[in-house]
Amino acid sequence: MKQLNFYSWPLLLAVALGSTVVFSAKGQDTNAAAGTKGLTLEAAIRQAQADNPEIRVLAADIAAARGEATTVKTWQNPELSVAPGFKSVRDPSDTQFHGNFGLEQTFEWPGKRSLRRAVAEKNIAVRQLALDGFRAQLAIQVRRVYQTLQAAREVATLREQRLTLAKSFVEAAKKKVEGGYAPEFEATKAEVEVVSAQKALREAEAQQDAARVTLNALMGRNPTEPLTVAGELDASLRVPDQSRLMEQALLRNPVVKVQEAEAERTGLSLQSIRKSRLPDFKVGPNLEYTRDEQIVGLGFTLPLPLWDKKKGEIATATAEQEKALAELDKLRREILRDVTTAAQNLTAASDSLAFYTPALRDKLKFALDAATQGYAEGRTPLLLYLESQRTYFDTQADYFATLQNRFTAQAELESALGIPLNQLSQSPTETK
Repeated sequence: MKQLNFYSWPLLLAVALGSTVVFSAKGQDTNAAAGTKGLTLEAAIRQAQADNPEIRVLAADIAAARGEATTVKTWQNPELSVAPGFKSVRDPSDTQFHGNFGLEQTFEWPGKRSLRRAVAEKNIAVRQLALDGFRAQLAIQVRRVYQTLQAAREVATLREQRLTLAKSFVEAAKKKVEGGYAPEFEATKAEVEVVSAQKALREAEAQQDAARVTLNALMGRNPTEPLTVAGELDASLRVPDQSRLMEQALLRNPVVKVQEAEAERTGLSLQSIRKSRLPDFKVGPNLEYTRDEQIVGLGFTLPLPLWDKKKGEIATATAEQEKALAELDKLRREILRDVTTAAQNLTAASDSLAFYTPALRDKLKFALDAATQGYAEGRTPLLLYLESQRTYFDTQADYFATLQNRFTAQAELESALGIPLNQLSQSPTETK
């Protein structure tokens, strides 16, 4: 099964800057407006599963397998043989028409056709499972990139707000320098902060563009087509019990189901090849015709399996079945390993995320607001103001980097399971 790999990068988020250089809730208003106009996650998944080109490739594979099954079910055409000629008689001298005519139908040995049909039908099942598995993995990856694009949108908003703050810093620093309350270096330092903020904003916009391109590609759209996502980042998640994850992974992972079906198909193929040692036979009437005599008979043709006993084909099919069974065992062990690792990473990321309490982040925001206001009024020294700003933004960066790690671990766990975590409570038939 194909898997898609996506980048991860540190995420930042902050509230907007007001007219008095104190942060406000402008970013939340922007998100709310985007939520009313943007593409929802459910709509993105539906479009991806309808328009992703890989879906059409796998669907064509199923159609091809069904064509092979139709071929297996079809009887061979009867064979008509015609051999016209002339018969010469010496005494009395005479020449007359002589012809041999025959009609034969090939019949397979009982059981051979049913086995070949079973192999063809199992091949259809394998390809259908592959399609179902790809749909599940596609939904997981769309969710992952969708969350990345949501984060990139917040990053771009933050960078714009930080640039606004840096420009306000320049204005305040110039006034202090002009009034003789600060050295010239303070204004220069403020200009450096503007350049740094502009660079960070451009990088954030590039990250947003890259996430948009990836999501467009998953949905089968033009990579450069405009795209806006709705909603806000959701930090809530309940980590399931690890023993239940192990059980569900082996029971419901589409990749395991595909390999199980493939192992069954190779077993049926081996039976079919062993059965092919039994010869097919032909039966049909024949007629030898002359003017004075007609001979009607019934022919029966049977090849003798003396030399070709299908030893090579049987050896190959046996090896293929053993390989399929070994790969199934290997796959189960790898999935259990991946589920265990991803579950541990998800638990660790969730625990780390809990360290960044709302109370802590509110304190940092209040401290930055106070330092910003104090610097503008000349009560806060430059170093304290810069340290307050660095502490706030670094903590926000760590918080959202941890949140992104949790999103990544969640996607990896869902990929190992083969289904989203919110479907674990449903029965396998409900998820189809």
